[in-house]
Amino acid sequence: MASGKEIALLLAIACVGIVRQDVKVVTYSTGKADTETYESLSFWIKDNQRAYIRYSHGSKVEDEELSWLGRDSLQGQTGCKVRFPAPDTLSLYILPKGYELKVMDRSGKYLRSYTWENENKPGQEGCSICAQDEKEAMGMLQKYFFR
Repeated sequence: MASGKEIALLLAIACVGIVRQDVKVVTYSTGKADTETYESLSFWIKDNQRAYIRYSHGSKVEDEELSWLGRDSLQGQTGCKVRFPAPDTLSLYILPKGYELKVMDRSGKYLRSYTWENENKPGQEGCSICAQDEKEAMGMLQKYFFR
């Protein structure tokens, strides 16, 4: 017969297994890292659900969460639309183009091409939650953000 401590330990182990989240991230960027030209979009997926999108920019990597406004189209291309938080409230369209992303505002004043950012650096331990290649990255975006 198990003691109270053994039962508590087993319950704690079981609970850890239950609350463990399945987390994935896909990052696309433009510009050179660690410079003012750098911009990135990180698409987070938790428990097989779209979670959030983070926009980072600059050499100090300031970031903010964007609001996902849903699937949308612009100039005959379908992707999704996002909005920056107040007071900015700029809306951007994120449109797949092959394995890259075309990111633009409605007017075309902001227009950038973002490419998949490989978080798996040679000689370092791999990123277990990151997309492993551009094909997997785009597949995850199609499944969770562009449908």
